[in-house]
Amino acid sequence: RVDTSAFRGMGKKEKGGGGGAVSPDSGSSDAGAKLFKAKCATCHTANDGGPNKQGPNLWGVMGRQSGQVAGFKYTAANVNSGIIWSNQTMFDYLA
Repeated sequence: RVDTSAFRGMGKKEKGGGGGAVSPDSGSSDAGAKLFKAKCATCHTANDGGPNKQGPNLWGVMGRQSGQVAGFKYTAANVNSGIIWSNQTMFDYLA
């Protein structure tokens, strides 16, 4: 697991969890798309050249350092976190 202390101050909302054991690679793209539309699309777009909303556009986020989308005002904690988004870091951030 990733040290999630790097996520402090990045704008993540704390929430309780539940359910069974899962891993970053245990989901399905169909379920993920449905979940994105229900929980993320209000604040984020995910298309090439899409606009920033309350959150940054997420096109190409995997493999990119956190806090790098042009035109989006990030917290200092996000910009300086040093996080490179991977399956594991995204999974830990969203968990």
